[in-house]
Amino acid sequence: MREIFERMRTAQDRQELWEGFVDYFHAYGVRTLCAMHIPPPGAPDGNRRIIDACGFLEPMIEAYVADGLWERDPIRKQVQIHPAPFFWSEIGELRKLNEGERAFLAECAARGGGEGLAIPVFGPHGRNGYISIALEPDRSHFSDAVLKEFQAVAQMAHQRFCELLDPELIEPVSLSPRETEILEWVARGKSNTVIGEILAISPNTVDTHIRRIYHKLDVSDRTVAALRGIGCGMIVL
Repeated sequence: MREIFERMRTAQDRQELWEGFVDYFHAYGVRTLCAMHIPPPGAPDGNRRIIDACGFLEPMIEAYVADGLWERDPIRKQVQIHPAPFFWSEIGELRKLNEGERAFLAECAARGGGEGLAIPVFGPHGRNGYISIALEPDRSHFSDAVLKEFQAVAQMAHQRFCELLDPELIEPVSLSPRETEILEWVARGKSNTVIGEILAISPNTVDTHIRRIYHKLDVSDRTVAALRGIGCGMIVL
């Protein structure tokens, strides 16, 4: 495992990282896998999905993104709150499925989807994602030790992915220390009056700062401003 860690650590771009990742899983007999990056709300790329895939049919990947199938994918929802890998077949036990989610799973089964493994990965400021690998019938139950190794490699790959992605997401907006402080309290749900009491300034002064924050972040309400601040790493709650 040290060898794959070093290969990912020294990868200079996303393609090189992906090739090393695929080679690692190929050594375990895994031929079909994909990695999905889920940006946090409020980030500059918050509406963008990045999927790298190997073995999955290209039309299926295109439909997943372009046709909005990802919105009905219960596995994609579960990985964002699940701490460990789980098999696709376990999704009905892990969460209550709605009609749209059941239809999504039925459509996947009709396209030849069998058993697989979902591996949650977590990044800075909620920049999460997951790795999904399709399994052959005789490989549907790897040992716990192998699953833990898969999880470690997937997490390492995602962290390196986030590092390589950073130059594309440099946020030119710069808030003053006072504006940052006020935005943090806004994100905690405090009103202008309460923020003024906490900071010993008038509510009108708070309002002036918030209007400047709106202008800098190109937003028009408190919720979106808070999401943008968190998603861009300007504030940490």
